[in-house]
Amino acid sequence: MNISRPIFTLLALAASALLALPCRAAEPANPVKRLLVVDTQKTEPYTTITGAMLDSLATQGFVAGRNLEVERYSLAQFEGTASSIWKFKNGASFDVVYIAGTIAAKAFAPIAAEAPKSRFVFASVTDPIGLGLIDSFGTPPPRNVTGVSFPVPVKDRLRFIRRVMPHAHTIGLIYGDMPQSISYRAWLEQLLANDAEFKDLKIVYRSVEMVRGDNGTQRMAMLSAPLIQELNSQVDVFLAPNDQMGINPEFARTMAKNANKPLVGIIEPDAREGWGAAMNIYPSLPGMGLQAGKMVARLLAGEPISAIPAETPAKIGIAFDWKLIEHFGISVPADLVALSKNSAAAKP
Repeated sequence: MNISRPIFTLLALAASALLALPCRAAEPANPVKRLLVVDTQKTEPYTTITGAMLDSLATQGFVAGRNLEVERYSLAQFEGTASSIWKFKNGASFDVVYIAGTIAAKAFAPIAAEAPKSRFVFASVTDPIGLGLIDSFGTPPPRNVTGVSFPVPVKDRLRFIRRVMPHAHTIGLIYGDMPQSISYRAWLEQLLANDAEFKDLKIVYRSVEMVRGDNGTQRMAMLSAPLIQELNSQVDVFLAPNDQMGINPEFARTMAKNANKPLVGIIEPDAREGWGAAMNIYPSLPGMGLQAGKMVARLLAGEPISAIPAETPAKIGIAFDWKLIEHFGISVPADLVALSKNSAAAKP
């Protein structure tokens, strides 16, 4: 009896049955992740910080156009645009939402509270605690938000002025009427009122109206000119404000045209690239983007946000415009000269 043919027939029928089953597409080994990026403006510091964040993601294996889908928007300082972006782009469908700047963070704070399953990373935010985004730095985030703050601590900035200009007792601060500047002024006022180390210092404040739009900072700098002229004879030194007006070159250039007192800038190019500040102590913008990029990458890789505490800027630098230092007759301590050289040579 020949049994090979029945066995072959059975095998053929079994194969046919398997082929008839519906095919299920194989799951991709590395599914594409989605990142929503919202900057406060299309200006500095966000150009540098957000660019460094995206570059950092690429070095960690999340490459836009390959395994990462990035949608990027600017609020142009209009907070209401945030809710429109969230609604029409289905914000909850993104794996991570990255928000850069205080205005963007303020706009997204209520959105984050109403979307507890979404995950948010902020960068370049002056007062994330005051905005209710986090409770503290270096501790597990209790909510769905973490990130990197912007400013050098106010005490460090005043100590820097004291080291470089020990005889300066009156400081002029002209700022934009913006949330981050209001928080910064409150910190300065509290410090001078409660810390005996700075009891001999006086800060004279003036403010200009906030002008919205991506070109608003240029208009704000123009509005500051008469205030600079008013305070020039009253102060020993000017302090650049901790806001978009202070960060962009128009303010430092306006200061240079209208004052004969030195300006302490807020970001590296103010002094290093000759924008108009004589000196500054600054957070590294690329370094800040690198920190935020590491946080975003960890979230995209599946880590819980509770494992990623919020941070302050890890890299702080010092810069001088040596032509202006000589012009104002300032003697810089040797250790600060060395720190400035090290800051210039250091990588972010």
